[in-house]
Order: sequence, then structure tokens, then C-alpha cells
Amino acid sequence: MRRLLLVAAATASVLVLGISGSGYALISWSSRSIERVDAFSGLTGRPAPSAAGSSTFLLVGSDAREGMSRADMRRLHVGTEATAAGRRADTMLLVHVSARHGAVRVVSLPRDSYVTIPAHVGTDGTAVPERRNKLNAAYAFGGPPLAVATIERTTGVRVDHYVEVDFMGFVRLVDAVGGVDVCSPVRLRDRKAGLRLPAGTSHVDGETGLAYVRARNLDARADLGRVERQQRFLAAMVGRATSSDVLLDPRSLVRFLDAALSAVRADPGLTQQELLALGTRLRHVSGEDIRFQTVPVADPSFRSPAAGSVALWDEAAATRLFTGMREDSAPERRRNPARRDLTVDPGQVRVQVYNGAGTAGLGSRAGSDLANRGFDVVGPAQNWRRSGLGRTTVHYDTRYTESIKTMAAALPGARLVAVPGLGRTLQVIVGTSYAGTRAVRVAPPAGVPAAADEPRTAAADPCA
Repeated sequence: MRRLLLVAAATASVLVLGISGSGYALISWSSRSIERVDAFSGLTGRPAPSAAGSSTFLLVGSDAREGMSRADMRRLHVGTEATAAGRRADTMLLVHVSARHGAVRVVSLPRDSYVTIPAHVGTDGTAVPERRNKLNAAYAFGGPPLAVATIERTTGVRVDHYVEVDFMGFVRLVDAVGGVDVCSPVRLRDRKAGLRLPAGTSHVDGETGLAYVRARNLDARADLGRVERQQRFLAAMVGRATSSDVLLDPRSLVRFLDAALSAVRADPGLTQQELLALGTRLRHVSGEDIRFQTVPVADPSFRSPAAGSVALWDEAAATRLFTGMREDSAPERRRNPARRDLTVDPGQVRVQVYNGAGTAGLGSRAGSDLANRGFDVVGPAQNWRRSGLGRTTVHYDTRYTESIKTMAAALPGARLVAVPGLGRTLQVIVGTSYAGTRAVRVAPPAGVPAAADEPRTAAADPCA
């Protein structure tokens, strides 16, 4: 959700430069209005500077609630100051702006990435040795400087500028451009995030957009699924922000700039001269030149003794990605890329089927359908503890996130419910919505890049 930092830090500068005669004045006003944060204090042993003519931003999404009333927190389903005091960073990404190739590369860094956090001084003043932990812990332990140090150490890419945005800034930014379109082949429900969207295309405002990009309980991919939705949302935002409705309408442009400025904290080095240079480099960039991707992940649910469930990167693929960013090489383009969304064959997925609809024979039919698709169905279908269930529901153990992906592909639209400690056997509770199963294709595990490694451009159809 905080991917709109890209809009605030980069696209906004393109917009203001597009207004003849007023570009410099607006950027001068903008650079003075941005709240500043020193993200590079005390950093040592940093990577070499970015290639000439390029810049790399670390964009961080903060869950800060400063300035939000209790009513705002309830309305946006973001908890309270008591339950979420301080600032945390659930979303981080690197944005590489290349002058040589006229392109912007946006790389999402999953918050659960298993990384080495450098030695630092803790909040109590004691020395903390380096240790392995989740990426989002770096910000929690040491704020922006430790987050920058951790990412530079992990990727080998030097961070030139730091930009951060919060909840209310996101809402205002979406509303400032008049909302955006999102789409889904199935209806979306996430009570924790406050999301309720029908299947198909919906035009959403800032409040609903925030729920859409924060939702983590829509599918078995959890945070990786959320990252993909965030990228789609940001692509739609880029298209909207660069449309004539905003670019050529002075009132809309000012609303957008006001929203961006109130949303952003940035390092002091992001001066008006830097913004002008950035805008100059980006003035010919189109949606086709803005490429989104997630750092390649080899194991999204690795069990770490110290940090719990973490995401292990594909080291070889990640090294190629960050080397290209460091050297400012042209983005790699693949022909007919093979996808690897699913890694567990249906034959390795054990399932017990229950009839939750109360319709005679429906459980047995679903069990036969799943068995014919290759799933390991254990025993005959049983009656669920209650009947009248509308939506088919699948219970799964959080240790088996790859298995539930395979089941979700076979039962599109099913509600997925994590049940810690359930064990290996999934529970499929068939509801009246059951309409059969789909064939599942699992790509070869060796030598095939992960789906998250395949870039998506800002000009791509958001419904594709």
C-alpha cells in the first residue's frame, strides 16, 4: 500500500515539471514542505555509489497513526495507538531510476525476508550484535538508519535517498486523484482489513484502497499475494496521476501535491535540485518503462528457530537482480516466461472433505472431484459440525502454505482459513457455492525462475 511513495517521490516531480512555467516554483515549494528524517546517520562501510546518472530510493511504508482520530482508526480498520504504538515498516521497496535506459525499476522486498541485521546500538543504549531476523525487524529495532544499513548489506545496492509514507497520507493521495480501478475474478472479503469488494472491476476511494492493499487474508500467498496486489494498485495510480485529468487540471494537481507532501518524510538530501534532476530524467518515461517485480523467493515459509516463518530469497536470482540495479544495466526481458506459482503437486496434498452445505451427496462429489485431480483424499466425505454453509472453506496449517496454494488453485473462490497446529491434512468444507474443481499445473521446480521474478509494467492491464 505504501508503494505510492513512488508517486510521491518520482511521479510528482514529473507532473510538476509538465506544467509550463510553474515547475520550478512548485518543486521549490515542495522540497521546503517535506518533513525530513535523517536515514543515513552513523552508517559506515556502505556500498559504492550508484552508476552515474542513476538514483536508488528506499521507499518505506510506515504504520504510523499520528494525526489520526479514534474514529479514523476504527473507520480504516488500523487498530489503535495503544495496540500499535510507534512506527513499524511492513512494506519496503527499492526504486531504481535509470537515466541511461529511461526506465524505473521497482523491487518489492517482502517484510518477512530472512536477512542479517547489522550490529547496532539498541534503544536502551546497549550494543546489539549482528543477527538474522525478518527485514521489518530492522526498522523496529533501529528506525530508518538500521533499515537502510540492513538493505544495503543484503542487496549490495547503495541507497541514495529515503522516503516514507503513512496510512492517512495514502488515503489522501488516492482521493486526490479521484480514486482508481481495481479488479478481481472473485469477490474479496477480509474482515481484519475492512475489505468488501465484488468480483469484477471496482472504482475505489482512498479508504477502500487502503483496505485493498493492506489485506493479507485473501489467499494462501499472504504477504506475497499482498505485494502483487500493491503493485497492481500502484500501476493504476501511476496511470491515473499522469492522466490529463490530473496533469492538466491545476486544482487536481495542487490537491495531488498537497496529499503527497503531507504523506511523505524524506532525507534532507532530497533537495529541490535533486527533484529537478529526477524530473528531467523521468520526463519521457511512460507506463511501459516502469517495471514492478518482487525479489525472487526460493522458500516463502521457511521455519527459522529464532524468527518463525520467514521468506528465503533465491540467492542466485536475487544477486543477478541487484547486480543489474547496481550496475544500471538494462532490465532483463524474458520470452514466454514459465511461471512457478505452485510448487507442491496435488498428490502430495492430503485432504479430508466435509459436507458443510447439507446437500445430500455434495461432499462425496467434491471428494471424487479432488481425487480425480490427483489430490490425496483420505477416506469418505463426512458431515461438518453444522450445515447451511454458503462459501466453500478450506482450513490449513500455517506450516503448509505451499500446499494450500495448490488447493486454492483447484478451488478458486474458496475461503482460506489458517488454523495453527491443524497438521498436514487440509480440511475442505464444501458449501452451496461449490461448482467443481479446476485442473492444477505445477511447473518443474528446477531451473525455472519464480513468478515473482517476472516484471510487470505500469502499463499492463490491471485485470490481466
